[in-house]
Amino acid sequence: MSSLFRFKLNLPPSGFARSIIYLIPVAMLMLGAWQQTEAEQKPLDNSAVVKLVGPRTIAVQPGSLLEQKFDIFEVQKEQITTPLLLVTGAVVARLPAGSSPMEDRWQFNSIELSGVYADWQRARAEKEFNAKRLVKIRELTAAQYNSQKLAVDRLRKLVATGTEAIRDLTAAEANLLQVQLEGQKSVYEAETALTVATRSRAALERTLLQEGVDPLLLENATPGTSLIMADVPELRISWVSVGQACVTKFYGLPEQTFIGKVKSLAPTLSAQRHTLRVFFELQDTNNQFKPGMYAEIGLGTDPRAAILVHTDGVLHSENADFVFIGDGPGLWRIREVQVGESIGDRVEILKGLEGGERIIGNGAILLKPMLVQALVNDDAKKEMQAEGVKP
Repeated sequence: MSSLFRFKLNLPPSGFARSIIYLIPVAMLMLGAWQQTEAEQKPLDNSAVVKLVGPRTIAVQPGSLLEQKFDIFEVQKEQITTPLLLVTGAVVARLPAGSSPMEDRWQFNSIELSGVYADWQRARAEKEFNAKRLVKIRELTAAQYNSQKLAVDRLRKLVATGTEAIRDLTAAEANLLQVQLEGQKSVYEAETALTVATRSRAALERTLLQEGVDPLLLENATPGTSLIMADVPELRISWVSVGQACVTKFYGLPEQTFIGKVKSLAPTLSAQRHTLRVFFELQDTNNQFKPGMYAEIGLGTDPRAAILVHTDGVLHSENADFVFIGDGPGLWRIREVQVGESIGDRVEILKGLEGGERIIGNGAILLKPMLVQALVNDDAKKEMQAEGVKP
């Protein structure tokens, strides 16, 4: 049988058999290609599980493995007293107790600031002097003019009765004009001196503010007061207001906490740093503060209702922060939010959430590609609208 089998295999095939033999390899190749295509399509089709279905709206297949990786929770408002903003500050001036004049007791954190303060004090004295001088010159000018005017009026009556010569009246009237002109000149010079002193004092006040001291606090401080200055970034100046409670911790006094309030804000931003100078007062009853000491200052410690979310639920892209808000079964809407300081593993949401929204916490990073694509689509749509092209 084996030899017969071998003999049959070695028989020359007929035409139909040869066709079958040639088609078998081709069919096997086609089958392999089809299996390979099926293998490539077998992994999860992301376009079906997650996709953009509208402007800043993402659809995730309910019950999918992707959705199961989301930690979904409802945000609620909480009462907190943690700082709204953390900044670094320093003691710029200190007024210790003593019997000497106040201007002699002030201690500053730099020689330059001390010199500006001395010039400012001198300008204040000059302004006060020129203001009083102007009042006296006006009084003197008015008295001289009235006296000369009375003399002229008396001579006019005497000339009318024929007891005085006209030339005496003419001379008196000329003296009246001279007194009037000299008085106006004296008043003008006094007013100019007062204006110069006022401008000089105002310029020195601006210099004091730039150096980190509010002149009003210098004038109204009580013994034992230390003045603290901190710089708030331009993007955060709306978070600061006069009267706002704050907590201060000095690096040199790590075990102590000092409570204070914002006393004033600088009228302009710093040209170099684009920051706003914020000024505080702290009472130094134990004489612990020294000019130049640095501190960490927490602004906005007044009790407030705040929304806190897990930091994993906030995604950053294109200089903004976003969260995913539930908008129906499997639908998540992208919303921009403004975040504050981190509190442990959570972050305060200052704007964008009202409370009661369902958002994604842990697992939100899995939708970051869709977030980026949604923002790209928004940018492209805006560009088309700017060019007058209908999207």
